[in-house]
Amino acid sequence: MLFNAPQEFGQPLLLEDYVNIQQPVTTSSLSLCAVCHITASSQRCSNCKNIHYCSSQCQTCDWPQHKLLCKQFVSSQDARPSLSHRRALYLPDKSSKLSFTWLQYGNNGYPLDRQKLFPDTPIAELKTIAFYSRFLPYWIQISYDSNPHGRSLNKNECAERLLNTTSGASKWSGPLVVLVYSAEEGLEKPALDVDTSVLGPLVNYLRLRSEYEGPVFVEQPQEQWEGTELLRILGEEGEQR
Repeated sequence: MLFNAPQEFGQPLLLEDYVNIQQPVTTSSLSLCAVCHITASSQRCSNCKNIHYCSSQCQTCDWPQHKLLCKQFVSSQDARPSLSHRRALYLPDKSSKLSFTWLQYGNNGYPLDRQKLFPDTPIAELKTIAFYSRFLPYWIQISYDSNPHGRSLNKNECAERLLNTTSGASKWSGPLVVLVYSAEEGLEKPALDVDTSVLGPLVNYLRLRSEYEGPVFVEQPQEQWEGTELLRILGEEGEQR
């Protein structure tokens, strides 16, 4: 299904400017369960050993999603092309199969060869949007085709699969590339390697931007506030801070 509307996701707000928030985890924090976000036990995926859970029940609950990346993560462990490459996550628009890929970096946070994943997109029309999961110690950045001139783009089949939506219901069109960056060093240094833990927060964010028309915040996850509750958050409590 083709769409020719521009894609513009705006500039997220800082929730901490309006309300007191739970502080995000850091690299020195205890690992959290990927499902319920309480402190994880020794429970891990026995195959990739990359993602943490508090119980076998949470692991079973997460398996339909985790299995999309589990084997790929294992096979990618010895596939790094060079020390300057970082693992990224690619969501193609014409296939429902997401995959890991490698992007190369110089001394800054800009991937040198990202354009290869957007062959039909003028480089000036590539945009990024970033958010911070409070349950993971890194920034998550999504690259997308902003399509300001209304070219025909495919609805992203990966996003539709992840969100389990009917064809065309997702707001995401064209390819998507997902990177992660250190919370301490920010977006100015080369990215970190994307691993399987990014998928849960990513799916939640893709769904939020497809379903919610209210203000979106850097800190995720967030509530989908409406009406008087939204006015309370943005008005009264913001003034108190």
